[in-house]
Amino acid sequence: MKLTDLLREIGRPIAYHPGLAPKLGGVNAAVLFGQLFYWQARTQNPLGVFKTADELEEETGLSYEEQRTARKALRTRGVLVETNKRLEHKLFFRIDEDALEALLCGDAPKQVKSTSRNGESPFRETGKPKSADEQKPCPPTVENLDRGDGKDQVVIQTKTTAETTSEITAAATHAKPPVDNFAAAAASDSKSENNPERVLTDLLIAMEAERGKSLTIDRTKDRVHVLTWVGKGVNADQLREAHRRAVARRNDDSDERPTYAGFVAPFVAEVMTPTAAPATVTAPVGEWFKSPEGVDAKGKELGRRDRKADEDWRYYRVIVARAAKDTKAIEHVLTDAQRFNSVDLYQFARRTFGDALMPVDDYAS
Repeated sequence: MKLTDLLREIGRPIAYHPGLAPKLGGVNAAVLFGQLFYWQARTQNPLGVFKTADELEEETGLSYEEQRTARKALRTRGVLVETNKRLEHKLFFRIDEDALEALLCGDAPKQVKSTSRNGESPFRETGKPKSADEQKPCPPTVENLDRGDGKDQVVIQTKTTAETTSEITAAATHAKPPVDNFAAAAASDSKSENNPERVLTDLLIAMEAERGKSLTIDRTKDRVHVLTWVGKGVNADQLREAHRRAVARRNDDSDERPTYAGFVAPFVAEVMTPTAAPATVTAPVGEWFKSPEGVDAKGKELGRRDRKADEDWRYYRVIVARAAKDTKAIEHVLTDAQRFNSVDLYQFARRTFGDALMPVDDYAS
């Protein structure tokens, strides 16, 4: 099958306004806003649009975690009003057009942390925003957005047009019965500030979003790292510092991938390790690889480059161990990586040592 045929079968692309991304909190928030704004014009329900997480993922490609972060960004800017009908197990979304206009015109309404239960915009209770005549005009690129004007960016190569509206409506009508994951999420959102796991998870996703990366936390692999951080009492500032070091490592390696939880984990451990007092006793002869000082000294002895200021000494130790061709050091490096469950460090060591220096029982099968 041709790639072009495959693209035709995987679904219709959607359009979004890139100029809204900085105002709404990022690309994902702009994509979610565009989809909800589109459907809002096609419902008569005063509460807005009812959509499940599965439906929105199918329509936008955003995962549940990405949707939740995007919803939070829109809520805090007053653009999105959510009404949770708990007895019906439904969560309705409504775009507050007055709040949107005020935001785009530079007079954003006061942010709120909770949503209205009756479906009314919380900003109507604080007074209607000033008219456009009393404040600076909206930027040209976002005028009359409700009529489809302004520049838009299209996912893949085409955009949804008026000719395809009937097809989209028909597809939505015959879609599979929705499975609502938002009801439980809505109930737990108010408790997020008291949930350390969620705070750290959201922070890591947000920091990657600032780099233009889309990060998803895999509960089968990544959650164990987050729970470990919670158990060790890692706070937001410490995670930010660990993330900064992880990003520096990615940049040094010219690696464009996101900094996954497993990759950040060694740097969190490094940040959480108290700075040791200057050692009064040097590492025992033959065990230089057990301390940063011993590794640095061995590197100088072998004529290796100095360790960088933000470089994890355990990664630098791999380079020095390879230069030394010290079997005991190599075995210790591999054992250390396995003991701390650092897959990235272990793989880096394997690539650096090569088959010639790897222990016999560690050869790839």
